[in-house]
Amino acid sequence: MKRRLVFLSRDITGLCEIVEMLKQPHLQGWRWRVFTHAAASVQRLGLPLASSLLLTNLLGGAWRGGFWGVCLGVMLTIIVQPLFNIESGVAWTIIMYSLPLTLLFFGAWLGGLRGLMQGNPAMDDYRGYAENNLYVLLVDVQAVDQRLLKKIMAMCNAEQIGEHTRRMWGFPWRENIFHQPDAEAAAI
Repeated sequence: MKRRLVFLSRDITGLCEIVEMLKQPHLQGWRWRVFTHAAASVQRLGLPLASSLLLTNLLGGAWRGGFWGVCLGVMLTIIVQPLFNIESGVAWTIIMYSLPLTLLFFGAWLGGLRGLMQGNPAMDDYRGYAENNLYVLLVDVQAVDQRLLKKIMAMCNAEQIGEHTRRMWGFPWRENIFHQPDAEAAAI
């Protein structure tokens, strides 16, 4: 299972040191990107920036809009079919299939547009760092490589500020609660 570890680098020299460590040939399958408002300095170095797909709520908005569009389409189909007494033929086929599908695509499009205007709620914890021109490094690794990545980042003086586990494709990242056994023991 992929995990996203989030690290903070306070200056560009520390970020360059981290990049040199992550470019080692034996570190395969690690995907990383930088989230910051100082994008020009990161682009000058040729480093990957966080995409707008990651920074906005496009996928979540499109998924929700499509879901509610198909729900509305099915409901309208149930209402329109007996209202006009359509039992079979081409008109029945058009109403049964095209109305829900049209509203599915329209809802996904509208939800995607709305999602583009919203920030990704999973990134809200890190926006303050990015607005202060600090460099937030988002690294996706397998669970097996997690300890190695933490050691590499500790050698480069990067502090870990978050850890997430991916649920399903298209769904937002969520916080991982695995590393709080003392809090759970105190609550019991």
